Amino acid sequence: MKNIAAVGVLERIRRLAPQGSVPPYRTVEEWREWQLAEGRKRSEEINRQNRQLRVEKILNRSGIQPLHSKCSFANYQVQNDGQKYALSQAKSIADELMTGCTNFVFSGKTGTGKNHLAAAMGNRLMVKGRSVIIVTVSSMTS
Repeated sequence: MKNIAAVGVLERIRRLAPQGSVPPYRTVEEWREWQLAEGRKRSEEINRQNRQLRVEKILNRSGIQPLHSKCSFANYQVQNDGQKYALSQAKSIADELMTGCTNFVFSGKTGTGKNHLAAAMGNRLMVKGRSVIIVTVSSMTS
């Protein structure tokens, strides 16, 4: 049994389409398949946008300053054995934070890369959907 309404819609689409254009379907069944495929594409796009908004929301409340927003383990510049060890430990801690550990404290002298490594850890965790809050001692005392 034919769906008269659907056939009528196809005829209207053909009449309204610009002359010379060819729709990506010829039958009601092809039209339905096209609609389903377009719906899936749109749904995937909405899901991608929602994931992006969630990441942006997490980033905005993370406490990572704009100066450190692009910090990663890959762009951390190791200049001595202490920094090499700190990088290794930061990667391990980031992995532990994904599996249940909930907090940690960096301490050390000024200029050793603590903020960079903390931001790198936070950025890695946030990409995986985890919430992060970074607090510096100076922000707590001011």
